[in-house]
Amino acid sequence: MITFGKDVVKDEARALDALADSLGDDFEKACRLILDARGKLIVSGLGKSGHIGRKIAATFASTGTTATFLHLAEAIHGDLGIVAPGDVALLISQSGATAELEPVIDHFQHVGIPIIAITGNPRSMLGEAAAAPLVLPHWPEVGPEAVAPTTSTTMTLAPGDARAMTVMREKGFTPTDFGRLHPGGTLGARLKPVKRLM
Repeated sequence: MITFGKDVVKDEARALDALADSLGDDFEKACRLILDARGKLIVSGLGKSGHIGRKIAATFASTGTTATFLHLAEAIHGDLGIVAPGDVALLISQSGATAELEPVIDHFQHVGIPIIAITGNPRSMLGEAAAAPLVLPHWPEVGPEAVAPTTSTTMTLAPGDARAMTVMREKGFTPTDFGRLHPGGTLGARLKPVKRLM
């Protein structure tokens, strides 16, 4: 079992190497769209992409970028009301053709919201609608029968982290700023200003 587990991790690591090598102008364009947004970052996905999207939104929010997660299924039942001019959207879909995407993309385009995409299919509805598409390298999912989203979700999370850290650095977000957003737990205690401890 340990050998199989190591092989899984190593294969996902190789996929991340391929992803890193594939990053180009669209990565920088996506970061610039987020930096220049007057409103918030809306991260949206469904299924496993939604779980990853929720984490990406949380990472942005905790590092100085106002961000929220919008579940695609809830979006088409009224939650599109959170969208406002000045926002920017990050939509996540491996296929880029999820049925719920179409009305969401239509609404974003109607409001004038630029779309950043993470997808495995550049010729999909999502890929073609995006101002800054990040196309994941084709890489088989790890595990028996290669059916469960594994490698693809790892490759989705990593560029989300990379964008958040890039935007954080470009904003000049400091450890002190970080501490203000993390007042609880051991992390908050470690970042507490000295005057609070005196």
